[in-house]
Amino acid sequence: MTHTFNLLDEPWIRVTRLDGTSNEVSLLSAFREATSIAGIHGEIATQDVAILRLLLAICHRAMGGPEDLDTWKEYWQDPERLGQAAIAYLERYRSRFDLRHPAQPFFQVAGIHSASGKISGLGALVIDVPNGNPFFTTRMAEGLDRISWAEAARWLIHVHAFDPSGIRSGAVGDPQVKEGKGYPIGPGWSGQIGIVMIKGGDLARTLLLNTIVTEDVPAFGAVDPETDRAPWEQEQKGPAGSTSLAPSGPVACYTWQTRRVLLHGDDSGVTGLFLGNGDKATPQNRYTVEPLTAWRYSDLQTKKFKATVFMPRKLPADRAFWRGLPSLISQLSPLFKVKNTGEVTGYRQPGVISFYQQLMGENVVPLMGLVPVHATGIEYGSQEAVVTELVDDTLVLPAGLLDPNNTRLVALVHDAMEQTEQVALALRSLAANLDRAAGGDPDTAQAARERSGAAFYFVINEEFPRWLASLDGTDPSHARDKWRSFLRHEALIQQDALARMVPTTAFAGRGEGTGRIDVGKALAWFRASLNRSVPKTTSEQSREKANA
Repeated sequence: MTHTFNLLDEPWIRVTRLDGTSNEVSLLSAFREATSIAGIHGEIATQDVAILRLLLAICHRAMGGPEDLDTWKEYWQDPERLGQAAIAYLERYRSRFDLRHPAQPFFQVAGIHSASGKISGLGALVIDVPNGNPFFTTRMAEGLDRISWAEAARWLIHVHAFDPSGIRSGAVGDPQVKEGKGYPIGPGWSGQIGIVMIKGGDLARTLLLNTIVTEDVPAFGAVDPETDRAPWEQEQKGPAGSTSLAPSGPVACYTWQTRRVLLHGDDSGVTGLFLGNGDKATPQNRYTVEPLTAWRYSDLQTKKFKATVFMPRKLPADRAFWRGLPSLISQLSPLFKVKNTGEVTGYRQPGVISFYQQLMGENVVPLMGLVPVHATGIEYGSQEAVVTELVDDTLVLPAGLLDPNNTRLVALVHDAMEQTEQVALALRSLAANLDRAAGGDPDTAQAARERSGAAFYFVINEEFPRWLASLDGTDPSHARDKWRSFLRHEALIQQDALARMVPTTAFAGRGEGTGRIDVGKALAWFRASLNRSVPKTTSEQSREKANA
C-alpha cells in the first residue's frame, strides 16, 4: 500500500482569509485562492515567513525569473495569472512534493539514519519547545508524542530555515561526522538574517511585491534566473552536507537545505525524525543573492577577509523596528571613512526595498499612500544553540519616504530620529546625575540611565510609528513642529517623574567644588541640553511671549 502526503493536494498551510475566517489549504489552493487570502498565520511568525519564502521560490520559478520588469508587470496587472502559472509549474514536479515519498520525500533525505539507529523526538522539530524549557510553546497541554503530517510539513520548512546551531545526529555516509555526531555549522539561513518583507493587500500582491526582478536591482545583476533553482528541481540530496556551497540567488536562499531530515511516523501522524547537519550557510556579502534583509558594514569581518564585508542585519529584540530605519532606506544610512577604502555606507538596504523603489519610478505603485513593512527574526542565545526571543513587528511607512527623489521627507525623518536619540541621551544623563546627587555609585547611576531610557522609549515606540504613518500627505514643516512639540512635552513629563523619585537629601547634593551635583544643577543641565537638541517651535515661542 502506498502512503502519501502530497503538499500540492493536502491542506497544511494555515491562512486567514480577507473576510477574517481561517482554515488550512494545500499548495495548489494557496496559489489558486491567493487573491482571497490575507496572509499565512500558523503556529508562530517565523513559521509563517518560512512558508512565505517557500512560496516566493515557487513564484520566481513559475514566473521564469521573472526575466524582466515587463514580464513582472503582466502578473501585477492580472494577479490571477500568478496562481495559474504556479499551479502549472508545481504540477511538473508533483512527485517531489510528497512528504512520504519512498525515494524523494520533500525537503528530506530518504533512508538517512545514524549508526545507532536512534531518532530524535519532536521537540527537535518544533522550535517552540527549545531544549525542554518551553517559553512560547503552543503545545504544553497536548504534548509532543505525535503531530499530524500537516503540522509536520510546516515545522519541516521551519527547521531548514530557523533551526538553532548545536550538535546534531551524525548521518551514516557523512564524512564530517565524528564519533557519531555532527558538529555545529550554525543556524538555518533565515535565522542568520532579519527578514524584511513588504505586505500587499492580499497574498497574491504580497508575493508579487517580494518577487524581485533581479536584473532591475543592481546588486543582483549577477543572478542567473535559469540556474537559480529549487531543491525539487535538482537531484535528491545525500546524507552529507556541504561547508562550501554558495547560494545562486533568491530561490536558493529561500529553500536552503541547512539540515538533513527524515520524518518518521505512520498514517496517524509523525512521531519522530532524524535531524542532522546539511549545507552550511555563510553570511558574508550575500546581499547579491538574498533580497529580504538589510546589511550592515562589518569592520571586524572586513579586516578578517581584507575586503569590504557586509553582514546581514539581524533584528535586535531590545529595539523597536522603527529605530532600524537607516538600514531599510539607503538615504538614511550613515556614511563613514574606512582606511584604504574611502567612504563606506553603514548599511545596504534590502533588495526588496530597492525593487519597490524601482516600481515607484515606473509608476507601477503610487508615490503616495502607506507601505506596510513586516520584520521577522529569531534571537539565539548561548553559541546560537538555543532560541531566546522571536521578533515580529510591522512598520507602516509613508510611500514618499521610499522615493529617492523626496529628499525633503527623508531629511525630516532623519532629523526627527536624531532629535529623539538626543532627548533619550539627555534623559539618561539626567537620571544618572540625579542618582549621583542622591549619593549613588557608578553602578546605580548606570542602572538609572537604563531605566530612564526604557521608560522614554516605552512611549516613543508607540508614538513614532504613528507619527511616521501620518506623514503621508502632511506638510513637512507642520509634521516637524508636531514631533518637536511632542518630544519636548514628553521629555518634560519624564523629567518631572525622575525628579519626584529622588530623596530629599538629593536637593542638598553631593561632592565638592565644581564636582558638586544637586537636583537643581542636574535639572538645569538637562533643560539646556533639551533646548539645544529640540529648539522650541515658532508657535511655542509665540505662546510664551503672549503669556509673559
